Formats: sequence, structure tokens, C-alpha cells
Amino acid sequence: MEEEKVVDVEVVAESAEPTSEAKAAPKPVAITLPLSKILDETAKAMELLGNALIKTAQDVSNLMVVPVDKVTRAQLDLLVEAGVAPTRTKVAASLLKESVQSRQEIFEKVEKTRAQIEALKQQLHSLVGSAG
Repeated sequence: MEEEKVVDVEVVAESAEPTSEAKAAPKPVAITLPLSKILDETAKAMELLGNALIKTAQDVSNLMVVPVDKVTRAQLDLLVEAGVAPTRTKVAASLLKESVQSRQEIFEKVEKTRAQIEALKQQLHSLVGSAG
């Protein structure tokens, strides 16, 4: 049977605002842990960190920078101050979403036109391809 490797760890605890006793000499605490336990906990922490980084990257990919004039910014601030939303970003996103939804007919026409243009391009490629 293989013997479990053990690691001795010395932890020195310091508070954000040390007391006069803590300033004099922090007291080390000795902890003995099996190496496998340390590795398992480190792997779990790295997995959690990786998941957090992935989520953050996904959140960032949804961001847009939109310039607004002073009047629009003041109106967004007014809605935040009134408690309509917690931040300008939330108010702006909500107003943008409502605007897009209210103009759904326009987006449907644009999509239909885009599909027609794509079909015409395909026809041109077929025509040029058959001529060569």
C-alpha cells in the first residue's frame, strides 16, 4: 500500500485592522493535510475560477458601447434616480429592447428583403458558374 504524502502548512492570520497583540507577533497555525486533499481542493478552486472566467467572457461578448448625447444621458439618469432601474445600463437596455420590439414589422421587412438579396446573389453565382 502506497503511503499518502503529507504537507505541513503554516498559516498566519492577519486581520484588516490588526489589534495591538496581532501587530506584535502574528500567531502561526500549523495544519497538516494530505497532499491529495490539497490537490483536490486546488483543482476545485481552479475549476470554479475557470467557470467564472467563461461566464465573464460570455457577459462581455454581449456588451455594446453606444454614445449618447447629454440630454439622453440626463434622461437615463432621471429614470435611475426615480428607481425605474438600478443603472443607466439597465434603463438603456430596456428602452432599446422595447424600441426593437415595437418596430418588429420593420425588422420583418428588412429580413425578407435580405433573403431576397441573398437569393439574387445565388442566382448570379449560378449564372456566372454555368457561363464559365
